[in-house]
Amino acid sequence: MQLRAEQREESWMSKGPTAGDLPSIDEVLVDPAASFWLKTALRSALCRDPVDAAHDSEILARLLEERCDKILSGS
Repeated sequence: MQLRAEQREESWMSKGPTAGDLPSIDEVLVDPAASFWLKTALRSALCRDPVDAAHDSEILARLLEERCDKILSGS
C-alpha cells in the first residue's frame, strides 16, 4: 500500500499539471486522485461540441481563478 500512496503523490494531480505533462482524458477518468467533480465535468464535456466545451471551460477556469485570487487576497 505504501507504494500506491507514493505513486499517487507523484501523479499529475498532486504536482499540478503544466502544459507539457497533462494526462489524457482517459487517464483522468481512471485516476483515483482526480476529483469526482472533474470527472463529471469531463464526461459532460465529451457529449458536447468540442469547440464549445473548450471555450466554456476556458471561461470557467478564468472565473474560478479570479474567485480564488479574491478569496486568497482577502478581498
